[in-house]
Amino acid sequence: MGFSYLLDPKNRQVGQKLGIATLLMFTLPIITYYVSERYFVDKQHPDNWAALSAIVMTNIIVGGYCYAAYIEDAEEKDAEDKTKGVPPRVGIYKERTD
Repeated sequence: MGFSYLLDPKNRQVGQKLGIATLLMFTLPIITYYVSERYFVDKQHPDNWAALSAIVMTNIIVGGYCYAAYIEDAEEKDAEDKTKGVPPRVGIYKERTD
């Protein structure tokens, strides 16, 4: 039931973003950990430094996914306005989203 919503043509782009973010969350922190462990071998506790690097990579991925979700509505409105021939909103006519 859950996948049927993501496979709907309207939600395909959202499903692709979620799939990419999931794949990155599974692979990049692990790769970062092992690469950092070899890089920080001369430090006192290389495991701690490698874990910190993996945590930073995880936060970068989550932040990127949140940013992509945040700008999604703005892209849709801009595309909708272009098809209608509406000029971009500026100044007092700009909609607040917060």
